[in-house]
Amino acid sequence: MKTKICKILIIILVLSAPLFLGGCKKKCPKPAANVPGTSTFREDCPYEEATKSGKKELDFYYVYDNSDAFQEQIQAFQSQNTGLTVRTKKFANLDEYEDMIINEIAQGEGPDVFMIQNSWMTKHLKKLLPMPADLPVVVTPDMFRQTFFQAASDDLIIDNQVYGMPLSMDNLAIYYNKAYFKDLLATTTQPGNLWEEVKEQVFQLTKPNNSPERFALAGIAMGRADNINSAVDNLYTLMLQYGVNFYDDKEEKATFAADSTSQASGVKNPGVEALTLYTSFGLPSYKNYSWNDTITGYDPTKKEIGPFVRGKVAMILGYPYLYDVLVQEIQNQQKAGGAHIDINDIGIAPMPQLVSPTEGLKRDTLASYFPLVVARTTDLPKESWSLIEYLTTKDSLQTYHKKTKKPTSRLDMAQDQQTEPLFGIFAYQAPFAKSIKIYDAKSYNKIFSDAIQEVVTNISTPRDALSKAETKVTCVLRKQKGLSASDTDCNI
Repeated sequence: MKTKICKILIIILVLSAPLFLGGCKKKCPKPAANVPGTSTFREDCPYEEATKSGKKELDFYYVYDNSDAFQEQIQAFQSQNTGLTVRTKKFANLDEYEDMIINEIAQGEGPDVFMIQNSWMTKHLKKLLPMPADLPVVVTPDMFRQTFFQAASDDLIIDNQVYGMPLSMDNLAIYYNKAYFKDLLATTTQPGNLWEEVKEQVFQLTKPNNSPERFALAGIAMGRADNINSAVDNLYTLMLQYGVNFYDDKEEKATFAADSTSQASGVKNPGVEALTLYTSFGLPSYKNYSWNDTITGYDPTKKEIGPFVRGKVAMILGYPYLYDVLVQEIQNQQKAGGAHIDINDIGIAPMPQLVSPTEGLKRDTLASYFPLVVARTTDLPKESWSLIEYLTTKDSLQTYHKKTKKPTSRLDMAQDQQTEPLFGIFAYQAPFAKSIKIYDAKSYNKIFSDAIQEVVTNISTPRDALSKAETKVTCVLRKQKGLSASDTDCNI
C-alpha cells in the first residue's frame, strides 16, 4: 500500500512541476550594450520580451509620491498598450529602498522602471539600461537638452546616451514664517536675496533666553549637521555658490579644500569659505548665531521641522515636499493640543545668493530629484522606456504637478509655473538648479556631516575639517572608480 501511494505522489509531483516552475518567472539580464564594465549576455538565460502567455507585466517602483500622482497617466498608457499591465509599488524609507533595489537587481529580479535619486547615478550606473535605439520615439541627447533643464542633462546623459528622464526639478529654497517677518522686521516681509541680508535678518529675529532651548526664537536652522535634515545639502549649495571645484580634471582626487581662487566667484579658498559661512549660524562667536544642540530637544526625531512648526525658528531650508510635511505636523499638533503656527503663515522664498543677480550672472541652488530609469535586468526594455517617455510628456507632467506641486523638469512648462503662489519659487529656481557629482551619497553625507560637527564643536577649524573630508572623499571616489582596492578603509 505504501509503495502504491509513493508512486502516485511521484507522478503528481512530476506532472505539476512545470506549473510550479512556470509560475516563478526570474528575469534574465538583458545585454547591456555600451555600458562600461557590464558582463556579456548569458547564453544560458535567453532574453524574452514577453512571457509565454503573452501577458506582459511591468513593475514600477517609486518613492514618496502618493499613488494618485501616477494613476491617471498609467491608466492612459495601459489603454494605448493593450496586453500590458503596470504594477506600482511605493516606498517611503530611502535607505531601505536603495539597498533593496541593489539586492533585487543583483539577483536578476526587481523593478523594470524605478525612481533613483540623482546623486546615486554615478554609483549605480552599471545597473541601468540606457535608452535603446530601436524605440518608436528615440529621445536623442540633443533633444533631451532642448527639453529638460541643465541639471538633468548633466546627470542623465552619460557617454552620449540617455540613462533616465526627470519628472521634476526639485531644488532647495527657504521656508519662513510670514508673521515673524511682518511683525519683527521693519524693512522687509521676506528673507533677503543675499546671504549678507539674511545674516542681518537672523540677528534681528533671534531672541536668546534662559529656556532649555536657549532661544525664544531662532532666526534660521543652519550651522549644525546633527539636528538639521538637509544640512549637507545646504553646505553643497553654498559650495556651488562659491564656485568650488569638487574634483581634479580626471576626477581621481577631491579638490574642494584646495587653497586657490575660484574662477566662478573670485573667492579665495571657496570651500573653506562655504563651510565657514554655514557653521557661523551654529557658533556663539558669530553675530548671526541662531542654532544649537538643544533647540530640537522637544522632539529630536523631527529635527528642525519641530521648532518651525511650534514657532521657535523663523526660517528653515527645504525641498518642495517639505510643505506637505509641515502641514501634516501642524495638523498633528492641533489634534494633540500642542503649540503650532498657522498654516497660512508658511511662506517660501528663493535661496539666498552671494551676489545680487543685478551685479552678476551666477545664481545657484542645489538640484535633488528622482528621475525614472530602467533596470538592466528588465525583460521589457521597449515597454519600460516607452512608459518613461509617456510619463515625462508635457500632458503627463501637468497632471503630475497638479497632484504633487513639484516643479516641472521641462523647459517649456517653467514659465507658467513660476507665477503660481507659494510653489512658483521652485519653478523660478529650476533653470539655475545644479547638481554635484557624487560617487557614494551615504559616504559623502557622513563625511561632510562630520566636518560640520567638528567645526561647530570646536574640534577643528573649517580649513582642517575640510582637508580631512577631502582626503576621505578622495578615498571613496578612487574605490568606486576601481583605482584602489575595494576593501580600502577610508576611515569614515
